[in-house]
Amino acid sequence: MSLKVKFHSLFRIKLKSRGHEYQLEDEIDVMELIDLLDDDYDGYFSKKLLDAGEISPGSIILVNGENVIHKDGVKTKIKDGDTVTLFPPSAGG
Repeated sequence: MSLKVKFHSLFRIKLKSRGHEYQLEDEIDVMELIDLLDDDYDGYFSKKLLDAGEISPGSIILVNGENVIHKDGVKTKIKDGDTVTLFPPSAGG
């Protein structure tokens, strides 16, 4: 299966990349994707996107434009051809 991951905001700046593409044998869920990204980026994504195994407040993870918070959270399935978009938590004032 083919999967595209897009990085936005501080992820792009920190990683000097717009995203990553994977070719996988089977469908995965969001948590498994974060594990894959952690393998490729030294544990960076779980630190930024997760809090106690759930999506951190302020983090945004979209699968085909839909926020996974409104689906099954980290258990949301990712299928062939899907695009996952990642936004880090942000603060402002």
